[in-house]
Amino acid sequence: MADNVKAFPKGPVKPVETKLFKYPSEEETFMRRLGSAALTLWPELPPEVQAKLLAEAVLVWDREYNVPGLAAKLEAFVKRRRTGGI
Repeated sequence: MADNVKAFPKGPVKPVETKLFKYPSEEETFMRRLGSAALTLWPELPPEVQAKLLAEAVLVWDREYNVPGLAAKLEAFVKRRRTGGI
């Protein structure tokens, strides 16, 4: 029988840094405009930049802070917008 024991790192474990970008409601128009600009330029962005933007978008705070399946919904939204869907 094969030994499938995982090795754990030695020493203290570094906490995962969570970046959370918050903005006041009076700046929401800027957020919408920057988001629209990013979607307009999306096809021209390198795949690694696209992946970073999606990862950051999941962490952004807004009024709808508890959206189930947010990462998948964001990816589907971007895909629809790229293909000209609504």
